[in-house]
Amino acid sequence: MFSINRIAAVSPELRSADPFFNCQSMISAYHEAVGQGAGIVIFPAMAVTGKSCAVLLKQPYLLESAAAAAGNFAAVTGTAPAVFGMPKVIDGRMHEVIAVAQSGRIAAYVVKNAADHAPFFAPGKVFDAGVRFSVNFAGDMPVNSPAHIHLFCGAEAEVPGMWRDNRDFYRSLSKQWNCAVAASFAGSGESTGDQLYGGALLICSQGKVVAARPSPARGSGIVYADIDRERIGAAMLDREMPCVEPLKLDTACEVDDLRYFDNPAHPFLPDDPSEFEDFCRETFALQTIGLGERFLRCGAKRLVIGISGGLDSTLALVAMAMVCREYLLPMDTILAVTMPGFGTTGRTKSNAVKLAELLGAEVREILIGKSCLQHFEDIGHDPEKTDSVYENSQARERTQILMDLANAVNGIVVGTGDLSEIALGWSTFNGDQMAMYSINSAIPKSNIACLLEYAAGILPGSAEILRDVIDTPVSPELLPLDANGEIAQKTEVILGAYELHDYYLWHFTHGVSAPEKLLALAKHAFAGKYPDKELLRVRDLFIRRFFTQQFKRTAGPDGIQAGVVSLSARGAWMMPSDINGNLWRR
Repeated sequence: MFSINRIAAVSPELRSADPFFNCQSMISAYHEAVGQGAGIVIFPAMAVTGKSCAVLLKQPYLLESAAAAAGNFAAVTGTAPAVFGMPKVIDGRMHEVIAVAQSGRIAAYVVKNAADHAPFFAPGKVFDAGVRFSVNFAGDMPVNSPAHIHLFCGAEAEVPGMWRDNRDFYRSLSKQWNCAVAASFAGSGESTGDQLYGGALLICSQGKVVAARPSPARGSGIVYADIDRERIGAAMLDREMPCVEPLKLDTACEVDDLRYFDNPAHPFLPDDPSEFEDFCRETFALQTIGLGERFLRCGAKRLVIGISGGLDSTLALVAMAMVCREYLLPMDTILAVTMPGFGTTGRTKSNAVKLAELLGAEVREILIGKSCLQHFEDIGHDPEKTDSVYENSQARERTQILMDLANAVNGIVVGTGDLSEIALGWSTFNGDQMAMYSINSAIPKSNIACLLEYAAGILPGSAEILRDVIDTPVSPELLPLDANGEIAQKTEVILGAYELHDYYLWHFTHGVSAPEKLLALAKHAFAGKYPDKELLRVRDLFIRRFFTQQFKRTAGPDGIQAGVVSLSARGAWMMPSDINGNLWRR
């Protein structure tokens, strides 16, 4: 369902030179994997006889027994291909081969140095069972091909550091080719003579390890992963690949339960919390270098920013402080301007000013209420009518102030809009949508709390302020306060949770755009957290706004790509401003 296939990587219990035992072990593992919904099952190299039987591979009796046992195994296979290693006599010589079995027979063999003709194919041969996969020997450098999944069968003697090297290699390969990679290695049951076989199992997808059994490991093992071939296929469209004719097999099954699908609720963040610190450090470093170099190259003297006490402006202000520290600029290079309007609260203004002063920025306060009321009078707008004119005039007044101040002090206006707002067009055209350089433009809203928490640990005295900013409801503060003087205009009440929008955005920009699939994946990722009705509402709102607000992205400012997604209309996300998007809204 939804172009998702389950892979099982198996390291079965093996005995050296005992092919019937080994194949019975493989049959049990194959049935278990298929029972769990696997559409492809991969076994180690030389799994039929074991790699360690060495000189016995010259014995015709063993080779004949291996062929018979492999036939027994192939006979039980269904439409899920089984990929396994074995010895085979070809033209009077013994070869180490990888067999591809399906629907009761061995459909093909992959042989080192073989001519590429049926039933013998060279390593890297692509097979098409609905999902395209290539078959390779572990240790060989694979060939570039249009495969969704590259399978590697191995049987290597274990030494310290081998697991790490294999993991890093296959993960890097899956990232480089935007594909999935699965590898299976022979285990310790083979032999414990002079060498040990580690039994490693690994499945990677587009740069992530999604299932693994590290080596050395005891006994048999099996790992599963659900691979989205639609997402991989979308990523492969921009990759140059040779023209390869896959060998057609019967169509393997797809899955719909997603139990082994790598589907984090916050895909823009690292899966492993231990990686958060490096992730935040690298994000700030990209912001720092991007803004620092732009500042120097345009010959500016000041960095101008509007501060509100919200997540976005706080993140931008922190990054600007890091620019000053990295480039040895005085902290008052930063001109931080607070511009209270009709919806500004004491809490947000106080946090904005306190943080700017703590960092050593120059702080100015400019009230915009009087200017906006004059503007309402000039254009004949009733100030009691709190509509888009009421809201957008404040955003444009603030932008005008910042631009004019930048002219006055020979500065550049640093934009604060984040990736989530850019995706949804949640900004005022020619207001907060505009800046001279935008450093948050590739950072989703749901990442900012993590980044500010990191900053709280490295900026002395900032922790209390930053954590209060994190706890403050997200709001543009353009509507009057409620009866208690608190924020009345809460963005996530209107739009829905930003973590949902960011989830839909990540998948949409990674090739998953079918509305039904977006919803199904969200139900899986946020199981029980949101009602299905809310997941549907937010999905539809995301799709509608993503298309209708493209005109704001087309006219957006430069901004450093400090994240994995950019919506810049200058190359990363080129799309007509007048596109209707009706296909996605049916």
